Amino acid sequence: MTTSSSLEDRTKVLGWLAHGGELAVGLKGDRAKHSDVIWQLLVEAVEVVDKTPDQERRWLTSGQRSGGWNMIGMSRGELIEIERIRLLSAMKPFDGQTKTAPQRDDLDRALGVLDWMRWCNAARLPDRLSKAAIALARGGEQELVHRLYCPTRKPNRQNIGEIRTRTIGYIQTGLKNDLGIVPSDGITFKEAH
Repeated sequence: MTTSSSLEDRTKVLGWLAHGGELAVGLKGDRAKHSDVIWQLLVEAVEVVDKTPDQERRWLTSGQRSGGWNMIGMSRGELIEIERIRLLSAMKPFDGQTKTAPQRDDLDRALGVLDWMRWCNAARLPDRLSKAAIALARGGEQELVHRLYCPTRKPNRQNIGEIRTRTIGYIQTGLKNDLGIVPSDGITFKEAH
């Protein structure tokens, strides 16, 4: 076994895995397993990256925000009518896109966990497995996941389990071979000695 990482990297990854343990226990309670820890970290990583504001999108839409509701040419009566329609449509006043700004640690963890997907390159068709795993972690429909992973097979539930199992297996192997981190008691992980 070769460990090509520093102590700092291993400590950081062990912290991420401890966080994943909290997520897994929050979701499954006492039934949580090591595989749930890794999968929940992957799900959270995809969610954090998806919620990160897109700078390019913000620049493209910057001209649309300048006028707001009180654009030139709108009377007070028109503004009142717009707000009345919004309230009747169950929209809150000033309802718009919510802005989320993930914490730096959340983003670092998300990018680090998504970097683990490189270990799936050991698979026979790594691109299919990686794309399907990310789509599944994103909560994508099963039909899309099936088309990404095995377009020639009939869709069934076993394919979904296979994607999760294979992805988690490659990640656990990568954690062991590259970082020297192995499953321990309960749902914890430790450094292999």
